Formats: sequence, structure tokens, C-alpha cells
Amino acid sequence: MSISPGKRCWPRRVSKLALAGDGRFGWLGLAPAEGGQTLQEVESTLGAHLQALSPQAKIDGACQKREVVSQPGVVYVLDQDVVTRVETRGARHATASGVRVGGDAAKAQRVYGERLTVTPNVHFAKGQTRTVYSQDRKFALMMEGTDAGRIIMLRGGLVPAVELLEGCSG
Repeated sequence: MSISPGKRCWPRRVSKLALAGDGRFGWLGLAPAEGGQTLQEVESTLGAHLQALSPQAKIDGACQKREVVSQPGVVYVLDQDVVTRVETRGARHATASGVRVGGDAAKAQRVYGERLTVTPNVHFAKGQTRTVYSQDRKFALMMEGTDAGRIIMLRGGLVPAVELLEGCSG
């Protein structure tokens, strides 16, 4: 996936589901930083520098995973210095509708209902990934579940990057 830095690829007007509110996951990621923003925009929004996830990570404009000290457990995935997805395994985070990491996957079904697309989670025998797409299907909120029916990851951002298992590649 290649995105031109500085070129906005998210809608100017989005629904309340997409505008998750600070500290909540929605289609665009973890508000107030959102998929489609440049690295510079996200750092300005957060008032902090996004650091390479590990000292060995190559920062060259291609696929990168970064984090910020003030948001432990949150990973920002960038492609060509544009945030394509935001993800967490941290239990302190929830979706705009209250589905939380560590919570019951059945709650996602109750909250999002027919808007959910449910697919097998390749990491588990019976686990499922629950996805809510924006109306234009350019953004998605994904909730990964285990065999025991627990949410283990939330991620939001641009399609297709948010759908990939490992950020920028399959």
C-alpha cells in the first residue's frame, strides 16, 4: 500500500462511530490520532514524538511500527510516513461502543449487531475476528477474539492495511 504523505485520505465528515472520542478505538484508529494522518500530524496531535518500536527497527519511510510513551501498548503502523492503522492489546483501551481488550467477544456482537463481519481468526482453532467497516469501506475497526471468546486486540485504520495480519504485509 502506498500513500502520498500530506494527502488526506480520510473523509472530512465522518459518523459518530468513526469519531471515537479521545482514548477510544473507532474506524480511524485511536482518537485523537487517526489512520490517514501523516507522522507529523500525529505527533502534533499527541504532543509527543512517535518512537521506533524497537531500537533495531529501520526507519526509512517504508513500513514502520512506532509507539509513544504516554500510550503504553498502543502501536502506530506507518507506511511512507502515513499512519495506516493503530492497534493495541492493552486492556485499558475500548472501542467507542465499550468493547474492551480482555472483554467478552459476545458483547461486540450485541453492540455492533448486523454491522459486524465475522471471520475465523487464523491464530486460533475457534477464535473469530469481528470487523465493522465504514459505509464507504475505506476504514475498519477490527476486534480479534480467542477460542475462549475474549477480545485480545483492537485495531482501526485504513483498508486494506488494517486487515493485514502484521501491519504492512500479510
